[in-house]
Amino acid sequence: MDRYNDFSVEDFVWDDFFRQWTLSPTPETDALWDDWIDANPEMLEKIEQAKAIVLSLRLHEAEIDDAEINQVVKQTVGRITETSEEPARTSRRLVPVFSIPWMQFAASVAFIMLLGWAVYSVMIKREEKPQLGQQDSMIERSESLTEKVNSTSQTMELALSDGSKISLAPKGRIRYPERFDGERREVFLEGEAFFDIAKDPGHPFLVYANGLVTKVLGTSFRIKAYGGSREVTVEVRTGKVSVFAQSDPHLKEKVADKQLQGVVLTPNQKIIYARNEVKMVKTLVEKPEIVVAKEEIPQFEFEDTPASDVFNTIARAYGIDILYDEALLKDCPLTARLDNQTLHDKLSIICKAVESSYEIVDGQVIIHSKGCRN
Repeated sequence: MDRYNDFSVEDFVWDDFFRQWTLSPTPETDALWDDWIDANPEMLEKIEQAKAIVLSLRLHEAEIDDAEINQVVKQTVGRITETSEEPARTSRRLVPVFSIPWMQFAASVAFIMLLGWAVYSVMIKREEKPQLGQQDSMIERSESLTEKVNSTSQTMELALSDGSKISLAPKGRIRYPERFDGERREVFLEGEAFFDIAKDPGHPFLVYANGLVTKVLGTSFRIKAYGGSREVTVEVRTGKVSVFAQSDPHLKEKVADKQLQGVVLTPNQKIIYARNEVKMVKTLVEKPEIVVAKEEIPQFEFEDTPASDVFNTIARAYGIDILYDEALLKDCPLTARLDNQTLHDKLSIICKAVESSYEIVDGQVIIHSKGCRN
């Protein structure tokens, strides 16, 4: 949760885990967010504003692109800042609307009314302008690029000048310079390819594919970006990857920055980018793999081991986050051998044994539990 410490209202609005909590809260996610707000009371006002925006925009998400909604959010928050001089908040937790002082409540009503007006205005104006998404990259340089098209039924192996390797799937098409001479290493993909990128933090590697930009410093990942598909997916095998839409209002800054910005993916995570809706969903890959070195792979043999320790072992082996209530699970012992099962099978067996369940939210595993019976 530390990544939320520097979030703005706009950042919260576009964060999948925050939106999941706002739209479909559970006791576990309520507890996680309440604990975080307790530790960061200065963020309460941003949280309340972001929740109001998410709830107001949920019916329009498929109709308005991210650049337009970002602009709406900024303008609306600006209006509220100008028209509402709120007293300092003393509560450290979210409170029901009927408990808010009348001036704060009036400001909240004004905020929602302004937001609704702004969204309606954007939707009307949107009908008068061309859609975003399928334009050519604004960053693509004018010099000639090498183009490779895989017209065979086998994967085509390519080696780039920086030592990076690309496995281009059948029907795939990729363009890249003979040599990378600028500050960035940029390629353009249509179809599917696996990338094994040579590390060079001083020269970020960017892949442009059907409206989605994938940025890495040196890692391995797969992209599926077929022209006839409404979705683009990015799956990470090793290292970290950041992704953002070409329609992002901060595109130039995110491209130019040598750090990873946007939605950051770690091993065994993937992003699904809905092109028509300009919407991203972060989750786990279908078959997560163990990411630690061979000599560090645990035996996955447990005997009267607290379920909390079991989850920690699995989280480290697969490089994923598993969120749970330690107080509920520390006294739930588990005896099992789980060395031949997939990650999902392991989780299912453990949850069944300790009377729990799990779900994947924002690329993390969340354990739902009421504790173990004596």
